[in-house]
Amino acid sequence: MKYAKNNAKSNTKKYYKHWAESGLGKGNVLMEARGEKIVRQVEIYGAKVVWADETGQSDDRFVLADQPVSFMDFDEDDEISAREFEIAWKKAREATGYPV
Repeated sequence: MKYAKNNAKSNTKKYYKHWAESGLGKGNVLMEARGEKIVRQVEIYGAKVVWADETGQSDDRFVLADQPVSFMDFDEDDEISAREFEIAWKKAREATGYPV
């Protein structure tokens, strides 16, 4: 039973929002994690919005994070709701011509 409990925890989805900086300026990155793995992300720099997931990305300069969540500098203040992430995800996909 211990394995099942640990396995369930490793598949738990969590959502994060953290500041980011790129060649486009300062902004935010929103990430969906399943356990330790980032599976989707949205980056917002002013009017420029990009997305990435396990199948690709809207801009080759902004690929899906490959570091585990434990490597990131997240704290409790960085956690967001699934709803907030999904709204940003939908807007990013639509803005780049990839409707959800």
